[in-house]
Amino acid sequence: MSSREKKKLQTRHAFFSAVLDLCMTGQSFSSISLRQVTREVGVVPTAFYRHFDDMESLGEALVVEELGSTLAILRDGLQIGRKRSFDRQIAKSIQLFLHTVSAQPQYWQFLVSERFGGSESVRKAISNLVKMHGKILGEDLALQPAFAHINDYDRRLLAEAGVNLFFSWIIDWLELTYSEQHDDEADSAEIEAKKQLMLHNCTRQAQMLFYGAYNWKSSEETHLSD
Repeated sequence: MSSREKKKLQTRHAFFSAVLDLCMTGQSFSSISLRQVTREVGVVPTAFYRHFDDMESLGEALVVEELGSTLAILRDGLQIGRKRSFDRQIAKSIQLFLHTVSAQPQYWQFLVSERFGGSESVRKAISNLVKMHGKILGEDLALQPAFAHINDYDRRLLAEAGVNLFFSWIIDWLELTYSEQHDDEADSAEIEAKKQLMLHNCTRQAQMLFYGAYNWKSSEETHLSD
């Protein structure tokens, strides 16, 4: 990669970081203007168009390039569904997930807040990302003897339920992380106790989901009420 290409890539990532930082202040992506972003990056507005067609394409690229890489790294580290030791697989996976959330709060804040936000292109990009993540997790579950009796369709549904369950914890965990890191008056012992309780409850929820699936029969019929 030439120095010019490296500089262009750095500027592109600077745009991503500017959006994430602005969203961390409480703004929604759809409320952020092009001028705000260029001011954060320190470039003139015309420079924006060397990288993106508009704000929607910036948001979509952010999801695909930045958040997609984050989820891929996390997915490779998760032990749920992998054919490994049964030693606290679920507990270790929950700890890894929440640690990742704490380490990159701006990414996860953006994912959760914009998943049902006002930008259609960003919503679709996040939806596609979550579906792909669920599909791969479903394929991982097929490697686990505990889920060999479940068909592919049900494994995908189980994976999607697991992904949605994980995502439901993010905001509460971020609030605890934010208080721990930024509130000087916060009681660190109290916050740690709350984090341990949440970790326990999240692990137990995941155990109920996946242990319950162990007893599920794909031959079971599902009838919708009239």
